[in-house]
Amino acid sequence: MAAPSIEVVFSGTSLAITLYYWFIQARRERPQLRIYQIGSFRAACRRHQKRDDARRLCVQQLDSCGVLIANNSIRQNSIVLFDCWLLLPDGQELRGDWGTVGDDRPPWNVGPESTIAMGLACFFDVPLAFEVPDSFEIGVEFISASGQRYSHRFAREAPAFNTDTDEKSQAA
Repeated sequence: MAAPSIEVVFSGTSLAITLYYWFIQARRERPQLRIYQIGSFRAACRRHQKRDDARRLCVQQLDSCGVLIANNSIRQNSIVLFDCWLLLPDGQELRGDWGTVGDDRPPWNVGPESTIAMGLACFFDVPLAFEVPDSFEIGVEFISASGQRYSHRFAREAPAFNTDTDEKSQAA
């Protein structure tokens, strides 16, 4: 059996590098934002400023940095605004207005392969008789500068992190 010629070796190497770039590297260039909740939300109803037949429900984070956005891409991405809605236990959805906690205002620029923290607030017009449920979810859709949308559901209480499970997974 004859040894492969130098041209065949160079051609195979070139093919391997090209395949790596297109299947692995190009995938990392696509926008890939992940959203994590690390803080709890508080809910409070106040008198509506413009309507006598409604109250204004404010759902905001207890901490100013209760949401993390991780960019798993090698390109920068920006969140320019977001939409929010309240998901009630009976299955109803109530659209709301978005806001922020403190001076944390959009746009939020997320560098390549990095993470930023933000504080979210949402405001909903609710009937006078509305009682804030013990548990609810907030649906949020983040909109990037490219127009891509990233949806996430946040619970009233932040998820608990199990350190025993984390230690076992790191040891494996």
